[in-house]
Amino acid sequence: MEKRIEWDDLPPSLKEAISARTGPVLSGRAATDGQNSPLAAILDTRNGKVFVKGLPSGHRLIVTQAREATAAPLAKGLSPELLWQFDEDGWNVNGFEHIDGRKASYQPGSPDIDPVAELMATLSRIEIPAGPGPWKPIATRLRTYVEDPADGLIFAGQHLTHTDWMPDNVLISAGRAWLVDWAWATPAQSWIDQGFWVIRLIANGHAITEAEAIAAQLPAYAAADPAHVAVFARANRKMWDEIEAGRPVPWTQTMAAAARAWADHRTGLTRTQM
Repeated sequence: MEKRIEWDDLPPSLKEAISARTGPVLSGRAATDGQNSPLAAILDTRNGKVFVKGLPSGHRLIVTQAREATAAPLAKGLSPELLWQFDEDGWNVNGFEHIDGRKASYQPGSPDIDPVAELMATLSRIEIPAGPGPWKPIATRLRTYVEDPADGLIFAGQHLTHTDWMPDNVLISAGRAWLVDWAWATPAQSWIDQGFWVIRLIANGHAITEAEAIAAQLPAYAAADPAHVAVFARANRKMWDEIEAGRPVPWTQTMAAAARAWADHRTGLTRTQM
């Protein structure tokens, strides 16, 4: 977790580089959500609000900046627009359209569920063009969590997936949902995002069957091979067990419990279908 830097405490040269692109900054405040970027701020300018996000150029997670910048045009209309980007004076910074919204609620009965599902359905139809990019393929990301490394290949695909469906990354504004923070954008099968969402829904109070019924309203998840979903669920159980062990705090414990419950459920379904 990175310590967030307040706007007033940024190096003057960095503030000048940002102001050169936004116009005069009237005020700025650090964003309260998110964990991985020391620079994440909402700026009030003469031309309106802008959201800026950045890392030191040599940071170990610098590739996440490139992922966000590369995903932005692919997700146009689903996410805030990328306005500009630069790498100067030791900082890599992306500037985005600011969306004035609140984080989504995944609680049972939440009115946010339908807008999020609509967002996810649209996203599941977007493909990443062939060729190199700043991506870490899903098979690589999950290779240490599957029983057989070859199993990771069943998740492989060219659909644009977000993969981090924590409620903070989904903003509700004027009755619609916007997806932010593409640091972990990944080419994968189109149902993968719905699988990640199922765990979030369970962690937020949905029964497993309820969470899966919500996901199954989306064609990509409904068409997924049940055996592949079971492998994915077990991989997520291992991943969240590892996260919980490394950082045993309430939210990781809740997510790990949800992942374990879903994996057990999916494994049981697979056995009954044999």
